[in-house]
Amino acid sequence: MKILAVDDNDVNLRLLETLLQNDGHEVVTALNGSEALERLRAEAVDMVISDILMPVMDGFQLCKECKRDENTREVPFVFYSGTYTDSKDKEFALNLGAERFIPKPMESKCFLGIINEILGDYKKGVLPRCQIQDQRDDAVYMKEYNERLVNKLEKKMVDLEHEIIKRKEAEDALRKAHDELCSFNQALEKKVEERTRELKEKSRQLIEAERLAALGKMANKVAHELRNPLTVIGGFARRMVDKASDQDPNRKYLQIIVDEVDVLEKTVSEVIKIEDKN
Repeated sequence: MKILAVDDNDVNLRLLETLLQNDGHEVVTALNGSEALERLRAEAVDMVISDILMPVMDGFQLCKECKRDENTREVPFVFYSGTYTDSKDKEFALNLGAERFIPKPMESKCFLGIINEILGDYKKGVLPRCQIQDQRDDAVYMKEYNERLVNKLEKKMVDLEHEIIKRKEAEDALRKAHDELCSFNQALEKKVEERTRELKEKSRQLIEAERLAALGKMANKVAHELRNPLTVIGGFARRMVDKASDQDPNRKYLQIIVDEVDVLEKTVSEVIKIEDKN
């Protein structure tokens, strides 16, 4: 059986086409009601499955035109919509002459069962004749059509407002997360800087300690090397002082030597004591 699938959403249209083809049907497609009418005038089909909310010409208008035309009036028309799902939408759609109103989403097996049931009745010629409302005043049709459209637009506006609120909440949460991340990064950078300064200071202290340790070892080595010569010099100088008379002009110089040697010996001893403690 050949089916005309109508939907302005290309992804939905391809999914519907694949589903019907896998069930053994031939499928032709259209992206809106106006395009669908052109296809119907060009080739015969056994069923029209149409979305409702579409540009150029929506599903309601398409169904009305199909049921007005003698050439397409008996072709089963099925609404398949996820947008118009209110009970009044369904009532309005069926009053236009549609054979069935199927809300999206529906499990594939159930959907195909409904479609094949309608096609079977159509092929047997036992499909109930639609109560076509051709005699209905166009003003009545337009009134109900506009009510359905306004109702849907109002719902869209409410949904849009909710979406705006949710998006604002998401943006606020994202902004808060961004601010918290920036604060965390700043705190982390500050800690890194502080830690870097601490490590540099400890490194400097370690280098200074190593330098002082090296100087201490060097001073200790020098002190040990100086101690023996100072002992000898001091010993001879003291002996010479003891032997020199008070009238000897060199006595005072010898005493100076003894005094300076004593100072140096004490200094050397202190240096050795300090290094021995370390």
